[in-house]
Amino acid sequence: MAASILFAVLAAGQLALVGWCGHRYRRTGDRMLIVPAVVCAALGYDNAIVAAGRWIGVGGTLETLSVFRFVAHLLLTPLLMPWACAAAGLAGVVWLRLLWVRVVVGAATLSMIALGVFGELTRLTLRPAEWAGTIRYTTEHSSLAGILPPVVTVVVVLVAAVAVWRVRGYRLWTVTTVTMTVVSAAMPPMLLTNAAELAFMGGIAATAVWLSGPGRMPVPPAQDRQSAGR
Repeated sequence: MAASILFAVLAAGQLALVGWCGHRYRRTGDRMLIVPAVVCAALGYDNAIVAAGRWIGVGGTLETLSVFRFVAHLLLTPLLMPWACAAAGLAGVVWLRLLWVRVVVGAATLSMIALGVFGELTRLTLRPAEWAGTIRYTTEHSSLAGILPPVVTVVVVLVAAVAVWRVRGYRLWTVTTVTMTVVSAAMPPMLLTNAAELAFMGGIAATAVWLSGPGRMPVPPAQDRQSAGR
């Protein structure tokens, strides 16, 4: 019961971030707020289904609802890579504005989505699992296709966050991303991993809000051309 409540709290936290981004978007119209809001909504759904699992019960309904948890993770999470590249560029990290960097990050994003779809979703087999009173459906086996996309995503986001820290002295994004990296590497219970995800997305949402205000610092066109020619 307690674990289900905690997952519900995490779901509410993710949805609060969606509301924060949405409120800021209505005020500024900044499209950089869209991707964080969409990913937070997906993670909020993930936690909500786990929280409600014990009341829904094992069966076709919970299994179908659980499929969308994996679809959201594998298709939407990699979108944070091009978002992080764009965010860092807007914050003044010139080298992340270069065309070849954007092409590499875009290719990595498409590769991770394709890997998730063809390596995991097309042969997704779920089984019921119980933990601390919660009931959820999980994959019958771990695969590289399911593990690699979120790992690569966090690494790319971390590089962008550290670059912004060095250029602008903005630390929050780096701290929350490092937290996510350390917790994921430790492979703790799902509850702790999802709590780290909330911190991670909180840092991303806060960065998006920061950029929608005075945090954005466009690089002068002359500097862009000089850097692109190197």
